[in-house]
Amino acid sequence: MLSNKTGISQQTFSEIFERYYRPICYFVFQLVRDEQQAEDIVAECFQKVWANRMNFEELPSIKAFLYKAAKNAALNYLKSLKVRSTAHDEILYLSEHTEDFILAKMMKAQLLNYVYDKVEELPQKVRVVFNLIYFDGLSTKEISEKLNTSEQNVRNAKTRALNSIKKSLAHKGLV
Repeated sequence: MLSNKTGISQQTFSEIFERYYRPICYFVFQLVRDEQQAEDIVAECFQKVWANRMNFEELPSIKAFLYKAAKNAALNYLKSLKVRSTAHDEILYLSEHTEDFILAKMMKAQLLNYVYDKVEELPQKVRVVFNLIYFDGLSTKEISEKLNTSEQNVRNAKTRALNSIKKSLAHKGLV
């Protein structure tokens, strides 16, 4: 139970937003392939949750509502486009013919959110190296120059990060 008869609190809403905004944005982006549009769609979904906060009692119902609303809004956006690329047509076809497609995108978004959370738990220096490699696309040499450290230290930090994330995924039975 999230709340009493007054609906979800602003604090609870903020916690839900922090937990689900990023994976739902990723999920919607996989469908619409437009980052700004994905963020707009997800923002509207969260506005709907806030507007209907009195109707939610449990976290699973909010999560399900967010994903369903995001999926429907993304599909409506794609349908409203006058000119669609082949990729959008394929996404529409797949999404209209199988829920497995949507489920796979949701699972991928949730897995990436889990990995992102694990990256945030890494020691600061290891996290910085990981982010520079995987988010900024820098080479080992570029990172060693930027951080004023040896290339071997960069490789060691990368290995520590990957081992830590892999161990965490294995512990959850995801690898």
